[in-house]
Amino acid sequence: MSERLTTPSPPLPQPDANLGYLFRLAHQHFRARLDSELEDFGLSAQDYGILSVFETRPQLSTAELARISQVTRQTMHTSILSLETAGLVERIAKNQRVVLVRLTARGRNRLQTATRRVRAVEHAVLADLSRQDERTIRTWLASLAAMTPSPGNAQAEPTEEP
Repeated sequence: MSERLTTPSPPLPQPDANLGYLFRLAHQHFRARLDSELEDFGLSAQDYGILSVFETRPQLSTAELARISQVTRQTMHTSILSLETAGLVERIAKNQRVVLVRLTARGRNRLQTATRRVRAVEHAVLADLSRQDERTIRTWLASLAAMTPSPGNAQAEPTEEP
């Protein structure tokens, strides 16, 4: 018998669950939906994220892409090789030390088509929210993303007021 039929579904997370746990579950669910929608384009959510950086910056080094994507240079190098093999990006030597990466015409077309799918997933995820709720969530997420952790406060425990 299928494991799916014999294994009980995990309980749904509760709104008062640990915030980090809820972020993780939400991210995993969203990324799985993106991966599923982009699969027939030969892209993963990570690949789409890399390609989408080129919407605002025409060319970048692998190191810059790694910093923006918050992955190691080695991980980014592997991703760039895969995207280059697919004909979506090309590398151009700026000098002996710097190699820049940019989208090919095929990469731009794939990005445009994939973006429509990504927007459809976003729309589906946000469908139950009012415009104001969506704006609030987007503002809150953007402010969280912009925060820089302060080394002294990263591990601080909340204190109780007397």
